[in-house]
Parts: sequence; C-alpha cells; structure tokens
Amino acid sequence: MKKEISVSLDMQMTGKVLSDMIKKRGYTIAEIQRELKLSCPQPIYRWMNGQTMPSIDNLYKLSTILNVHMEDLVIPRQDEVWILHRNQNLAEYIRLKKYHETYRKICQ
Repeated sequence: MKKEISVSLDMQMTGKVLSDMIKKRGYTIAEIQRELKLSCPQPIYRWMNGQTMPSIDNLYKLSTILNVHMEDLVIPRQDEVWILHRNQNLAEYIRLKKYHETYRKICQ
C-alpha cells in the first residue's frame, strides 16, 4: 500500500515570489488588479504579504499575465513532509531547490 504524502505551501515564500515576479515583469498592483478584474487591490497585497493565497483561478490568470507556469509562483513548505516528497521526484526537487536558494538570497 502506497503511503499518501501531502505537501502544503509556504505562504510567506509564495508571497515573496509573487511580489518579485510582479515587480520583475514591470507591473503595478493597479495593473494586476485590473487584469484580474478585482474590485480592490487588498487581495493582491495579502497574497504578497503571505497572509492568503490566490484562488486557483487567480493563480492561473497571474501565471498567464506574468508568462510563467503556475508552479513557478508557489513554493512548498520545507518541512519533514516536503523532505519525504522531494525524494520521490528528483527533477521537481532540483527545480524547487533552485527556487529556494534564489529567494533566500532575495529575502536576506
């Protein structure tokens, strides 16, 4: 019987990734708000501050606007579950490790 492993997302690091991507691509919060058809910018600020996560619809739209894969906008937590999971998929582990190294440098 194969053991199920769940992976949770790191909201703080995901927020930093979103914030950095938006800035890197030259968008303003108002432009992202308009593109996502949001009535106010607060959800975007909450995502960027790691307080909440975008819905799957908004995550998909953001990935399209920012021209990246959805998976490139979210960061899994580095805990015991994540360590178990990474050993099952080496390519994914290598990609995520590069992300974490990059964003640790940005956050320091």
